[in-house]
Amino acid sequence: MTGKREVGAIRLAGHDNVATVLRAIAPGEAVTVRCGAEEVSVVASDAVPLCHKISLEPIGAGGEVVKYGQRIGLALEPIGVGRHVHVHNMRSARGRSEP
Repeated sequence: MTGKREVGAIRLAGHDNVATVLRAIAPGEAVTVRCGAEEVSVVASDAVPLCHKISLEPIGAGGEVVKYGQRIGLALEPIGVGRHVHVHNMRSARGRSEP
């Protein structure tokens, strides 16, 4: 055994506030998130389906959801750490002409 934890999610850019899960995540599960050589851990407060996003930090209502180093959406409600982030609690900003 190498002592490395199984990576459950990836953060695509260092200042992203969400990560993409690499497998389905259960509520209460500790998830290892990797970004390059850096690893952090977050406890899921919701079930997160495969390839969906998990919040890595609190995002206030109207706050930016950042992935790929870019704003991809706005939070429709406060989103706590470990929450599933998807269309139920964020509005996409991709492909919109708004600033």
